Amino acid sequence: SWLFERCKEVECNPNGYLDLWAREHYKSTIITYALTIQDILASHGDDPLECWEGKEPVFGIFSHTRPIAKGFLRQIKREFEANVVLREAFPDIIWDNPQAQSPKWSEDDGIVLKRKSNPNAATVEAYGLVDGQPTGKHFDVLIYDDIVTDKSVNTMTMIAKTTDALALSYNLGAHGGVRRFIGTRYHYSDTYREVLRRGTAKERRY
Repeated sequence: SWLFERCKEVECNPNGYLDLWAREHYKSTIITYALTIQDILASHGDDPLECWEGKEPVFGIFSHTRPIAKGFLRQIKREFEANVVLREAFPDIIWDNPQAQSPKWSEDDGIVLKRKSNPNAATVEAYGLVDGQPTGKHFDVLIYDDIVTDKSVNTMTMIAKTTDALALSYNLGAHGGVRRFIGTRYHYSDTYREVLRRGTAKERRY
């Protein structure tokens, strides 16, 4: 029942929050994984929801390092590959054989679902904040999950590096785009403290 309440809460207010939930509270499962899939299915295809105003958004997942971010993308990718019920329910969005049919379908290049538009980014891509941010990309939804880790708060210099990289990544957001932050605190003065101090996002803590 608690998880269902969180699903409804996130569904009603998905953007502009820093979700600081305890570990094993399914924050990444609900927001980075399930909400991203739901948004793709709601905005693409032959009958998208009117709230998307015809826009087929592209999603950029950012973590402290790229291997962490690719882990989130891998879970989304596998769902579109293996969930037969989902594929049968949304044949206008999900490829029958994405590895063969999609223009891009990999953890390195991102995944592309069926779409009418042709943006310069895949439907979902994954990057690290401190090890190779992309250039020339414009994501409608910036998802920041685990940008702070236990290894990123060992020194104040490392904390500052993460904070500076986060600020730089905002340039990758499209005009009118949104941001979602998901994580766990590891240090009093970590990057999440700066996000809250600057008013970049509102805290939602459990």
